[in-house]
Amino acid sequence: MVSDCWYHSLLFYLLLLSCFLACNGHGKCTSYDMCICNRNWQASDCSERICQFGLAHVDTPKGDLDASGSLSGPNHPVVDNSFAYPFGTTEQFPQMEDSDLNVLPNSAHYYMECSNKGTCDRATGECACYDGYDGVACQRASCPGYPNSCSGHGVCKTKRQLAHADNGNVYQLWDKDATMGCQCDAGYTGPDCSLRTCKHGVDPLYLDDSATVKYSVFDFATLATGTSPTFTDGFAQAGTGHWAIRFYDASGEDWLTKPIQAGASCADVVAALEALPNNVIPAGYTYCTDTARLGGTGSGSSNLGEEYWQGWDAQHPYGTSSHPYKISYNLTIWEANTPANQGALSFFTDVENSTNTAVGISGYIYRIKFLGNPGKLREPEIELYLDGLRPSLVSSVANSKVITKVWTDGQQGEDNDYFADHCDGVTVTIGRTDINTLFLTGLTTTEKALLKKCLGPSDFDSSNNVEVYNWDYGSYYYPHIIKLVRTATVYTEGGYYAVIWFDTTVALDNSGETTVNGAYTTGTFRIINQFAPPDNFATDNFDIYTTTGTLALTSNYSAAEFSFASKTVYITNSSYDNENGAFDGDISCEVGNNNAYKFKYIFHCLNKTDLFTLLSWDHPRNNPPHINLYTANRIYTKPFEHTIRQRFGTSFSGYETTKKNYDLHYGTHLINTDLSTNWAATRLGAISAGTGLAPGDNSVAPYWATFRVYKFFPAVASTYNYVNECSNRGICQRDTGLCQCFPGYTNDDCSVQNSIAL
Repeated sequence: MVSDCWYHSLLFYLLLLSCFLACNGHGKCTSYDMCICNRNWQASDCSERICQFGLAHVDTPKGDLDASGSLSGPNHPVVDNSFAYPFGTTEQFPQMEDSDLNVLPNSAHYYMECSNKGTCDRATGECACYDGYDGVACQRASCPGYPNSCSGHGVCKTKRQLAHADNGNVYQLWDKDATMGCQCDAGYTGPDCSLRTCKHGVDPLYLDDSATVKYSVFDFATLATGTSPTFTDGFAQAGTGHWAIRFYDASGEDWLTKPIQAGASCADVVAALEALPNNVIPAGYTYCTDTARLGGTGSGSSNLGEEYWQGWDAQHPYGTSSHPYKISYNLTIWEANTPANQGALSFFTDVENSTNTAVGISGYIYRIKFLGNPGKLREPEIELYLDGLRPSLVSSVANSKVITKVWTDGQQGEDNDYFADHCDGVTVTIGRTDINTLFLTGLTTTEKALLKKCLGPSDFDSSNNVEVYNWDYGSYYYPHIIKLVRTATVYTEGGYYAVIWFDTTVALDNSGETTVNGAYTTGTFRIINQFAPPDNFATDNFDIYTTTGTLALTSNYSAAEFSFASKTVYITNSSYDNENGAFDGDISCEVGNNNAYKFKYIFHCLNKTDLFTLLSWDHPRNNPPHINLYTANRIYTKPFEHTIRQRFGTSFSGYETTKKNYDLHYGTHLINTDLSTNWAATRLGAISAGTGLAPGDNSVAPYWATFRVYKFFPAVASTYNYVNECSNRGICQRDTGLCQCFPGYTNDDCSVQNSIAL
């Protein structure tokens, strides 16, 4: 009896051992001699490894897994209890479920072994990725040249990282960490960063008797709040403070100047720029306007600083000493009055250099023109932290804050001239009757007719054109935008943009006109922005350049608020009668299930890379003399932070409930621009109940105006790309980065015509 028990026990254990060995030690054997494999093992004897899973780059159907002769649908799993597919799998394309087990019928990129871009080595459990894919689960689409990615001249980054490097944009789609790309070093290009870029120059065939080049002109301000502060280095035994300029060349590479002493002369600032290595800023081509000392609440003397804060004498001749027109109403700088650069910026303190505020601004402003660096340049920056984490420029006055700003005032560098159509035979001067009414004058009857023909349509509809000239008058929704260039000038001046429309109700410009029964037979070309002739010569003649492109209002229900010299524009709802403020003011083109309704209120939405400008149509006196064309680098929404009352300090009773600005439900919409604003728009009081269709309305104080976003649609027919590699007059040798000039052109950028250069 004992021996029989022993025998059966031995037999039982031998069977278990044989079953265990049959499962290769990676599973357990059932009473039916079947293996139940451990995790990440498979096959009937548990001898095969499971590989890493990742989001499938491409979904694939698996075919007739159960040999039924037909393919079952995506919601009918036919394989269960598989370690390769632990939640089951289907024969057709998969259908996902969320964490609450809700079916997602339009799903894709289902988790697959080796991300469906490789084969699994069952012996090792490692993925053998197809060409162009890498990672333990083949989860990445490799950077070009992998494993020697980006040719040693760039950094391999994910799509999410590349988006963030582009002005902080956000990318959160399924392949945010799966699709890879190269961020090339400055001077290199191509998908794998293996190609060199060449030097940029101005196309010599672009220049003629009237064409001019828009070179970058930037204003650099080092300012401080308080009463007559001076700048120090912040040490206990105070020395002179210093700052530096970070300059970006045409390739986007940044260069930091040596420290510049606070209050330095223009010559010192230019010397610091020209001392940058590699001839980044060629000597003799950089010009600086004499240092402007901006102090306290001065008397309005005309200098560079006063041009922005108190320049009523020069910019607005209809102002008087007893009732000056103060540009400073629209030049609020939203910064904090906090001690010595410490603490986060606060949006609750308005700092202005005007007599109607308790806080003044003092400091230095430099206007620098970069004639040796043609084309569109990234806006330079002012660096204060030249000694680690310690600022090297500190105000000497207690509770004073140092403020640095960089901006351009209508003189932005460009690669493309979007206003390349010269209106031959037409010159104008600038007329003014009051601070709200500017217009083109000095036109003969013939010149007026020619100008109408040059302007052409202002909108996208040719069926509503008028008169024999086949043109539009221009309107609140679609005004005309032109470029004014002084007739007697040099080719480096560049010109200024102006927005105009034709007012048939008045004849402010009566030059060359005849009357019928005492009334003028034609109207007036009125200017919306407060255009000021360069050097304030009101008698200057200007040539006119037009475009077949279109300037269009984005929305009549959205308003823009922005600080002076800021790259952030806040977009809010400016209406208070449309469905109880249901529209949140967002003018971006992004649309989803929750905001599709908004296009009821948007005429032309704004996308990243779009060009736009900011204008107040109701009150032209609130517009800057010179306008910029901005590029939208980023358009986004951030969570609600504060009400309009808190943000802009308005004391208007009931403002939040009647205007819905910065609505609690919708958050805050912002546009980040490539250039800092040269003006500011605040909502310091009640907004007129007008619809914005009455130009020239003077009934509301100037700081109550509503600024709108106008989108510019360039036209190919009116665009000339005149700054490019090798000046468009040669071929860039990508292996060396050197220009091979066409016959008749020379210089390292092929920008010089030379009849003997053959």
